[in-house]
Amino acid sequence: MFRSRLQAFVLQPRFVLALYALMLVFATAQQYLKYAVDNYKIFTLPFFHLLAGRDLYADYPALYSVPYKYSPTFALFMGSVAVMHDSLGLFLWNALNIVVMYTAVRRLFPEQRRSILLLLVLAIDTLTALQNSQSNCLLLGLMLWTYINLENKRQMWAGLCIALAFFIKVYGIGIGLIFLFYPGWWRAALWAVLFGILLALAPLVVASWAEFQTMYLNWYTIVRESATNVQLSLMGVLETWFGWPVSKGLVQGLGLLTLLLPLVHWRSWSDTAYRRLYVAAILIFVVIFNQMAESPTFVIAVAGFGLWFVCYRRATPTLAWVLLALVLVFTSLSPSDLFPRSIRNDFFVPYKIKAVPMILTWAVIMAQLLLYPRWRTRLAQAEAEVTEPPVAADAVTA
Repeated sequence: MFRSRLQAFVLQPRFVLALYALMLVFATAQQYLKYAVDNYKIFTLPFFHLLAGRDLYADYPALYSVPYKYSPTFALFMGSVAVMHDSLGLFLWNALNIVVMYTAVRRLFPEQRRSILLLLVLAIDTLTALQNSQSNCLLLGLMLWTYINLENKRQMWAGLCIALAFFIKVYGIGIGLIFLFYPGWWRAALWAVLFGILLALAPLVVASWAEFQTMYLNWYTIVRESATNVQLSLMGVLETWFGWPVSKGLVQGLGLLTLLLPLVHWRSWSDTAYRRLYVAAILIFVVIFNQMAESPTFVIAVAGFGLWFVCYRRATPTLAWVLLALVLVFTSLSPSDLFPRSIRNDFFVPYKIKAVPMILTWAVIMAQLLLYPRWRTRLAQAEAEVTEPPVAADAVTA
């Protein structure tokens, strides 16, 4: 009885909305009161460099700790909060991240129960991203909105979402692979190109043509130079676990080839299960094959895991629950103070443990995609079972 009541309470939309609102207020207050706003400064102060005609990508150690690496368009966009007091600007920036992601997840499924479950799975990593003032929740939301708009035949909005994602973080364009699954995909692609051109040219509102050319050249240069590091990724795991001097380009190329191979099942492109699995695979791929992935980035990968888990866990129930435990402990909670600092610094960080459950999950999803004709019936049955709530409908939707 208690378990049923607790489950009914936790699965209420009002509870999850209150939880996310509380995380927003808590993370913003924590950062501002501690003045731990370095990432926020990295995002906002380049707007003033843009206005002054200074190099966006130079070192400004007196202002923030590491060079700016985002697009000139993003610097212009961040002017909307850069001109505000830090407390208000930081709150609105975090709120934008939360709102875009939260509304996308709520629109992801026809029934609200799975959306609520996915938001609960994402909660810890969302808080991690918010505590670092990162753009990952916004990027995740735009990638999901791209998928949602394609599902609803809104090609123009899908094109806008993917263009915005690209100018936040380049790898956001990876979600564009799903364009192929929809009739008239070329319309969405044309809209994406059109919006991309408009967004790329937007800095000309405040910059000269010569400054415009220079800033894009400098952006390309710093992104290329920063790609030499290896952080929380498959490449990092291979290097630290096995001592293999891996070629990042080779590993990424093989990963991309593996991601593309399931497209041979073109007759399955019309299956909802196939498309959802592919979206989940992309969300994980853009993180574990990104050598620059950091802890807050993993909210994107965890969304891929969560999408697979809430829809298809009953196709492989034991494996799904084992992966959930690994994700919660080693991906979501490993950076937290629940573990002693010595374990975090001497084991979790050097051995890239945070990435391991995501690598395992991606392998499972890719196996189901590669062998999709064999999995189709089983996945459909699993999804049908998941849509039947184990508690009374009035308790869940109250």
